[in-house]
Amino acid sequence: MAGHAGREYSTRQPDGRGRFAGFGQDIRFAARVLRRQPVFTVAAVLSLALGIAATAAVCSIVDTVFLRPLPYTHAERLVWVAAHFAGTGGPRSYLLSPDYLAWRRDNRVFEQLAATTVAGPASMLLGSPEPTEIHAGRVSANFLDTFAITPALGRSFEAAEELSNGPKAVVLTDQFWRQHFHARSDAVGSAIMLDGQPYTVVGVLPKSFIFPVDAKIDLLTPFAISPTEDYRFFTCAVFGRLKPGVTLAQARANLETLFAVAKANFPLMYSTATGLVMQPLAEHRAGDVRTLLLVLLGAAGSLLAIACANVANLLMARWSGRSRELAVRAAIGAGRGRLARQLFTEIALLVAAGALSAMVLVTAALRVFVHFAAAEFPRLSEVTIDGRVFAIALAVSVLTTAIFGGLPLLWAGRADLQSVLQQAGRGGSARGHSFLRRALVVTELALSVVLVSGGALLFETLWHMWNDSLGFQPEHVLSVSVPLRGPSARITDAARQSLASGILDDLRRIPGTQTAVLTECTPLSVPLIAIFARSDRPRPDPYFRDNNTIGLCDTGTDYLKAAGTRLVTGRFLTDEDFLHPGTLAVINQAAARAYFPGESPLGEQILGSGSNWRTVVGVIADTKNQGLTRPAMPQAFLNGTASRPFVKDLLFLVRTMAPPAAMAHAIRDRNLFSQVETLDDAMGQMTATPRFNTVLLATFAAIALLMAIVGVYGVLAFTVTQRRQEIGIRMALGASPQAVLSLVMREGVLLAGAGAVAGVAGALFLTRYLKALLYGVTATDPRTYVGVVVGLALAAAAASFLPARRAASLDPMTTLRHE
Repeated sequence: MAGHAGREYSTRQPDGRGRFAGFGQDIRFAARVLRRQPVFTVAAVLSLALGIAATAAVCSIVDTVFLRPLPYTHAERLVWVAAHFAGTGGPRSYLLSPDYLAWRRDNRVFEQLAATTVAGPASMLLGSPEPTEIHAGRVSANFLDTFAITPALGRSFEAAEELSNGPKAVVLTDQFWRQHFHARSDAVGSAIMLDGQPYTVVGVLPKSFIFPVDAKIDLLTPFAISPTEDYRFFTCAVFGRLKPGVTLAQARANLETLFAVAKANFPLMYSTATGLVMQPLAEHRAGDVRTLLLVLLGAAGSLLAIACANVANLLMARWSGRSRELAVRAAIGAGRGRLARQLFTEIALLVAAGALSAMVLVTAALRVFVHFAAAEFPRLSEVTIDGRVFAIALAVSVLTTAIFGGLPLLWAGRADLQSVLQQAGRGGSARGHSFLRRALVVTELALSVVLVSGGALLFETLWHMWNDSLGFQPEHVLSVSVPLRGPSARITDAARQSLASGILDDLRRIPGTQTAVLTECTPLSVPLIAIFARSDRPRPDPYFRDNNTIGLCDTGTDYLKAAGTRLVTGRFLTDEDFLHPGTLAVINQAAARAYFPGESPLGEQILGSGSNWRTVVGVIADTKNQGLTRPAMPQAFLNGTASRPFVKDLLFLVRTMAPPAAMAHAIRDRNLFSQVETLDDAMGQMTATPRFNTVLLATFAAIALLMAIVGVYGVLAFTVTQRRQEIGIRMALGASPQAVLSLVMREGVLLAGAGAVAGVAGALFLTRYLKALLYGVTATDPRTYVGVVVGLALAAAAASFLPARRAASLDPMTTLRHE
């Protein structure tokens, strides 16, 4: 120690080299001290790393989705425009094609007003040994000009290419160009076959291009829309670039005038319209994930707070245990400033190690996050690991250093050295520090209860989505879609039926097939929406309104068996029914409730006009035809219709006794170009977002609870160490091991109880923000909170048992002799 004091003196010399030498000495000494206590060091560094990494990762995502400018020139002038509609399918926002044309022509506030639609079937790329399904973004001719995007090769679209009889042109994405044209510059001017028609490649998009709608896009092609031709109604997403100096309020006022004209021109079409929607594009792109990101940001912040509390607790316990060392060093001449500097150096090393570990963790976490969540969050493909993420980690590290450095400096400055030496000899500790450690543990437990409660609610949501009444049996059922696009799309109805019958026979011959059926829908879909009509009621308005729509599905006789759907009353379609197509219908329970309340629908005439009506012959159970979280839509199953005005793919449902993967492989081995998907996989895609939400928040909750339980264990273990003399005296005076065990465990129960009460109160207040993410459970579900509290009690009891058993096994004579 004397040598150390001499070295101390050298650091006070004006020579800068001496100061640096002293600083290096402090770092080496701090590293040796931390290396001698690996359990403490690893626990502290890991807690900091997890807290900092979680916060940095979520902040990086929030920055990308909400704060980072969009990758377009003068992106602040880009807005999204739509009319908001209410309906049985839920609220939707879009613009009708005639209004888009009128607004593009008549507005006074936009430089450009562009539209796009990604609805409808994917296109088929022909001209190669095997046809390939691709995803085309259908856009207005001025789309790229609106976003100020200049193709890397070639040109943008021209106005003539918007006409139905105009030249057919495509602009390729960079990835598609590299994959199918091997990045050849002569790709521009070449032709590709889409759906059996030649399209000329007129340009290639830059690699940095981001489509403003969250959808996979391989290429862009103009949709046919012209003010001088007859056009059909379709819905589109509309984006505009404001003129310089035009405010959002001015643009809204101009479009409100045009919106009033649209409602006057099409009063029935706009009967469910609730208003005009106009948002900055950045705000629109953030979409519905704002709630989830704010929840994740709160979860990450809570995790960081728990990490800080955990490390603070570890440090205070360690400083209390080093009170004798600090007192001795002070007694032989070490100044308080010198001691504080040494303590601060140790803390700084811990935080630095935590920050470095966090940088590694945040890099890995973001890569995993982007991989699994690309479809859940807008703009997630733009997330990059850059200096800002590390700056966030560094800022949190500095803040943590300041917090952790303040407490020991305050303690070291106020400590009575003589008293510390006396208490150190008896293993004492300041009561104030003991109270603060317990308060920190209660805080950790409370925050972990909040996170675990949120994770439990999301888990219950996921459980309800999978286990609430589906109305069908998805196990061992495959949907097989055979595209009919390109030359095959122009086949006659008879040829189409012949092709379908051949494929159906082929599917039924595959070993393991239980049943197969040609259909237009699955239990999870509604292919066509029409106006519902009854022969004994006035015909409704010829527009889709809130209360007069029904889904239509042509299907075969084995649909119930293939889908595992239940017949409620009446009968289903038979082979004889198809000798007279277009005469019968089977409806679901939702249709019966909506259109035949309090009466039997059997024998009623629906879905027709004049003398051509369909007779209802049966009612089947509802299925999740609008998704797993929404009520079933009214639906009718038909025995064939007249030829559709558009061509559909062939769709088959196959129920198999063989493993679905083996059946899918057998189907593909038949040289049949098809898309094969199990209904379980389809449901998995529907639950991808809630499953992702659940896993993410549950991960935060599990880490938080683990750190909180470690905190409980650390406090009780330290308490047992500090109270060895007291426990020895109790046992020498006759206290049983069971009494000592109960004494220590009681303290753990009290800590858990206080944390549970505070946590439940906080959870009841904060989990209300999860309402938009929940299904089948309320944010105040009492069973969830009871389960969380019971789980916390069991975990706290397990953490308390080890130090309690150690206390109960102390030998009082050995303990008293040692003390």
